[in-house]
Amino acid sequence: MRIGFRELTFVLVLLAMPVASYMFVFEPRNAQITQMRREALDRQAKLQQLEAATRNFADMGKEIDKLSEAIAVFEQRLPAEREVEVILKQIWELAAKHHLTPKSVRTDKPVTAAAYTELPIRVVIAGDFDGFYSFLLDLGNLRRITHMPDMRIKKVPNEEGLMEADVVLKIFFDSTQSDKNGADAGKGRL
Repeated sequence: MRIGFRELTFVLVLLAMPVASYMFVFEPRNAQITQMRREALDRQAKLQQLEAATRNFADMGKEIDKLSEAIAVFEQRLPAEREVEVILKQIWELAAKHHLTPKSVRTDKPVTAAAYTELPIRVVIAGDFDGFYSFLLDLGNLRRITHMPDMRIKKVPNEEGLMEADVVLKIFFDSTQSDKNGADAGKGRL
C-alpha cells in the first residue's frame, strides 16, 4: 500500500480532530464545570453557616419580638423634640447641685439620623473637680440618653482644686414625634 500526500494529510487531520476537540471544547467546558463546582461548594458552606446561626434560635419570631421590645425601651429613653429644654434644665440643675458654674452653653446644628436626631451642646463649666466628677456620675444616671464625645479639662491658674471643663454633650431626641405633631414642629429647638 502506497501512502501518498493525501493519505498522510487525512491521517494528520484525523489525529488533529481529537486534539482540537480537547483544546477548544473539552478543556473550556472542564474549566466551567470546575468553577460551577467551586461556586456550589461556596454556597453550601454559606448555607451551613446560616443553618448553624439559626440553630441557636429555636423560634425566630420570639427572638424578633424580644429585640423589638429592646428597641422600644431605647426609644422610650428618647425624648420628643419639645422635651430637650427639660433635659437642659436637668443638666443645669445638676451643675448647680454640685456647686458648678456654667459659663456658657451653645448648641450646634442638630444632626438627623434615621429615627432620631442628635443635638450637640457645648457647655463650659467651672468649679471644684470633685463636684465635676459627681456631676458626671449623675449625668450618666439620667433617664435619657446623653453622649459625651468630647471633654477638655484645664486647671484654673492660681486656684487650688478649681478647674474649667469644656464639654460637648449630645442629646438624642425623637424627631419623628414632632413630625407627627405638625403644630409642634419647630418648638423646643434651641
